[in-house]
Amino acid sequence: MTHSNKSRRGTFFPLVEANGFPYDSQSPEAHQAWEGEACPFAGGLCEKQRQYNFGYCSVSYAAKWDNGERRTYAVCDHRLDGPPVEWAMADYFGDTQATLVPEVTATGTPKRNIDYIAFTGNLDASETGNVIAIETQTIDLRGGGVGPAWEAWKANDIDNWRAYFTAEAKRKNRKDTVDYGVNTGNVYKRLGTQVAEKGTYLKQVDIPLYVVMQNSIFRQLRERVQFTPVDHDWDITFAGFDYDGTLQPNGQLALGLQEVVRTTLEDYVEAMARSGESGDLRADFIERVKKKAKVVPSQTDLLF
Repeated sequence: MTHSNKSRRGTFFPLVEANGFPYDSQSPEAHQAWEGEACPFAGGLCEKQRQYNFGYCSVSYAAKWDNGERRTYAVCDHRLDGPPVEWAMADYFGDTQATLVPEVTATGTPKRNIDYIAFTGNLDASETGNVIAIETQTIDLRGGGVGPAWEAWKANDIDNWRAYFTAEAKRKNRKDTVDYGVNTGNVYKRLGTQVAEKGTYLKQVDIPLYVVMQNSIFRQLRERVQFTPVDHDWDITFAGFDYDGTLQPNGQLALGLQEVVRTTLEDYVEAMARSGESGDLRADFIERVKKKAKVVPSQTDLLF
């Protein structure tokens, strides 16, 4: 979901969805989800709310790399549960009934956690063409976070949401800013590599991989990893979904299918190498080591 105006952080309310619904929704389903702290996508209680006391699903953000246009970004993987995952199953199996199994850990080293495995029939290892893997990918927040906005929403005090950031800054003795962002760099460094690693494993066991993600993030991945699309004999299918500005009957924001691109594992891995992704990963790792060590003097330096 895009917004026509260009705006800076601190001038618009950061949250878009709370517990699966627009934060200002009037639907009975929304109020029921808020009262029960539920996740309507994964079912049961909201995991983020149980762990961090925040139940927001998406944020509004204007990125410089996107011409400063304010968009809605999903920041919880469960936001792509439901219809987007069901689309992948229907794309591969058609009308055949399939079983969906969440969070399967593959054998081998390193361990690989697959978000979903879908299969038809009795799941006999001797059969092929009856199993797919599905990865869902949203994006992480970086920077100061949007916790104060959540607190303002919980207090039914949206009009004064900026003051909650000021209060937090005072408590923590830091600069009074609304300093958060969406970590697109993590898409290249984490998702790009995971697709190659998991795709390689799944290719060995003859299981196709679906990567279901927000289309605005997928566009950036394609700019960096320029793999060649194919129409048949594919190993990986990328499906890009995004907010289309419409509401579902229950009041939820709709995520519509925007783009489907298929490729082979070989071409994707080669595109990763051409992009210089491995070099970026090394640089990122070295920076993390330096930060952790705080650039301590070497033992040789200490001898003189």
